[in-house]
Amino acid sequence: MSRKLRIILVSVGVFILVVVVAPFLIPVNQFRPTIEEKASAALDRKVTLGNLSFSLLRGSLSGEDLSIGDDPKFSPSAFLTAKSFMVGVEIMPLIFSKTLHVTAISVRNPQVTLIHNATGQWNYSSLGGSSATANQTPEPAESSGSSDSPSGLSIKKLELKDGQVDIGSTNSQKRSTYDHVSISASDVSVTSKFPVAVSADLPGGGKFKLDGDVGPIDQTNAHSLLPTPSSTSVLSTCIDWLA
Repeated sequence: MSRKLRIILVSVGVFILVVVVAPFLIPVNQFRPTIEEKASAALDRKVTLGNLSFSLLRGSLSGEDLSIGDDPKFSPSAFLTAKSFMVGVEIMPLIFSKTLHVTAISVRNPQVTLIHNATGQWNYSSLGGSSATANQTPEPAESSGSSDSPSGLSIKKLELKDGQVDIGSTNSQKRSTYDHVSISASDVSVTSKFPVAVSADLPGGGKFKLDGDVGPIDQTNAHSLLPTPSSTSVLSTCIDWLA
């Protein structure tokens, strides 16, 4: 066996060993309290996660039992639940410095409840409300951009796949249910426009589709999206129509 071939075989063996062993060497569940805390602070809603696991080949964290609480003015139940989700992460910082850098989020089969009150306000309007208010106070600029604050939030890819959305009001128990709801967005940022695609099966048959750009987001009111080309809120108008 030539020296070059031995080097190749050893390299392949080391790679396979790293792929197999690395997930067991990284205690990913130690990130769970931090993720829950930061997500809860960013959304101004209680966020809870189940067990987490790590895949080196896919470069992702997988999780179970995601739950995002609702605005208590609307409901004591969850705003969103999902049995499984996946978070894309940067591998090197995670392995060598135990630092979590999120690049993508994918939620499968989410169950979402959208509710409006008598004045037309929706339960999603207050998402990130407290954190947005806190960020209105100017702070000294730092040399390196931080993604820990909502204004620095940037996600390359965000997906909700094959979900169910129930739409209703606070003064009625009746709900309109939309199945096979999928939402995809890329280069998500609260400070700039980003493309969004939405599709769903309508309760009475037929399909609903929406493609367009959304943003920037008014951090004092998540209801006030500024999509293009129209100056009105396309997403809010569509939800009002669907309800």
